[in-house]
Amino acid sequence: MGLEHEFYLTSKTIDIKNFWMYIESSNNVIDCVVIHDDLIQYIMDSLEWIPSKNPALRGIPSGKGINYYGVTLFEKDASKTLISIFSSWKSLFKNAPKKFELTGAFIDGENGNQEGNYERLVFSRDEVITQFEKIISMSETLAAGEFYLYHCGI
Repeated sequence: MGLEHEFYLTSKTIDIKNFWMYIESSNNVIDCVVIHDDLIQYIMDSLEWIPSKNPALRGIPSGKGINYYGVTLFEKDASKTLISIFSSWKSLFKNAPKKFELTGAFIDGENGNQEGNYERLVFSRDEVITQFEKIISMSETLAAGEFYLYHCGI
């Protein structure tokens, strides 16, 4: 299955510090979407523009982007940027063929020499668009102000 990032739309009644530990038994999850790590890495630069908070740290400090290895909390103020970024990527990927390739990380050749190559990442256009539409929809709900979008990293 590989590494994945999970996004959960929740009510504001959750325990934001410990939500990730009780996701499976939580009645507060309204909607969710899972996005493969390869795709998140591909769009990562643009995700760094989204206002966010880190519920795992004392005082739940504000920041930007996702906590790649941990949890991230998005509130109402992030909704406009989330919608804009994922709508833009969705529009771009609509032009892709049904199965498309993206360039991934550089893979060293044998014995660490520089004769390696770039990883080829293969995606289904329709799956990617569906995932991005789900994030957009959850972000539109987030804009109402009574919800959180909770990200669980790899």
